[in-house]
Amino acid sequence: MKLITYVAIVLMLTSLVSTSAFAANSKDIDDGNKATKSLVKEAKNQEEEQNKVFLSGNNSTDGRFAVQLRVTNEEYFAAKEKLQQINANINSGKINGSSKEVFEVKREYLLETVNYTISNLEDLKEKVDASNRVDADKVTADIDGYISKLNAEKDNIKNATTSKELAESARIIRDIWKDAVKDAYKTRTEFVDNKVFLYLNKSAFLSERLSKEVATLRQQGENTTELELMLQEYNGFMEQAQQNREHAREAYQNGDENAREYWSASAENLKDANSVLAEISQMLKTYRHGLVSLNGNDILLAKGNGTAVLSGDLDTDMTINDSQLVIKDLAGDAKITITNDDSAIVLKLDNSVADELKRALVYSNFTGKASISGSRLTIMVRGSDLDLEVKGTGNAVLSGEGTYTAGSDEVSRQWNYNSDSQSEDSSQED
Repeated sequence: MKLITYVAIVLMLTSLVSTSAFAANSKDIDDGNKATKSLVKEAKNQEEEQNKVFLSGNNSTDGRFAVQLRVTNEEYFAAKEKLQQINANINSGKINGSSKEVFEVKREYLLETVNYTISNLEDLKEKVDASNRVDADKVTADIDGYISKLNAEKDNIKNATTSKELAESARIIRDIWKDAVKDAYKTRTEFVDNKVFLYLNKSAFLSERLSKEVATLRQQGENTTELELMLQEYNGFMEQAQQNREHAREAYQNGDENAREYWSASAENLKDANSVLAEISQMLKTYRHGLVSLNGNDILLAKGNGTAVLSGDLDTDMTINDSQLVIKDLAGDAKITITNDDSAIVLKLDNSVADELKRALVYSNFTGKASISGSRLTIMVRGSDLDLEVKGTGNAVLSGEGTYTAGSDEVSRQWNYNSDSQSEDSSQED
């Protein structure tokens, strides 16, 4: 799960609670008019607080749970509308604020408020479960605990016979939220801080390695002005992220609520840095021999000794000698024809109509020809006297001794790929 998502979860949980969202004291409840007006105001607060959850957590929930969440929301807003209508009737003198009808409307509103709140907690739990974060079990266990308490209070609301009991339930619900946020906020802020710290440490190494690569290109006579400016921009965003993290830690230790804003700002800095990093990565690829991107119209022609790794939607013909060949068909639609050095067919396969899919094929010490096409292929061939022709959309990595041409570039390049050059790409994924 990306860092910005971790921060979003912190902000989601914090935004769920409002110290006044369920506030109602016994005196107000006993006074029918005041109690109903109070709940009408609380309904507005509740709606605003819960809407923050949906806006922050816009990675939608799928399936039956999404339907359940929508139904719960509709029922909550219907109860809220009834509460507002009953309040208008009280103000106009059409109904007594202490009547049984008013009591039942208030009880219905509190019940739907609990349902609405539980649904949002369940939605949040679904997102945490799907995030694969290392502390997901603890987070979901905490959420389950608060859901259990809310369900218990829901039973008390159903059994309530006086406005005072409803007021007590409103207070308890409010306190559950306060405890939930206090407990969850501490866990998640520590997690976010650790994630930012690890990323910043990694970026220091990455910046140093990129600086060396740019310096090497400059020594080779390449114009690196744009790369150097982009690297400065990247380092600037990372420095801002470090400063915001330090401000966040200091604010958090002092109990300052601005800590959330600083951590959020730090996450935004990292997001901006990643965008610059992606641009640097793309630009560096144009300088690196042995790393080829195919855009659909390109043809890669390569000859040499070493290792070639191909991936994507490809149509490939190759002649290989005493080589290891590995084919992975991720989509299950590959068409493969392999013939040995005597031109005898070793394999003829159309996976799209095969009785049993062959997801992976491995050949060792193989000499012959292979024709392979498919929409999601990963092919690795390692050996000598490799002769490759690759069409389609995807990537190729050529490591060893050889030459290649790709696309409209008629300049012959060398197989000279260093696997370490992928590090900034993988860090971007992290």
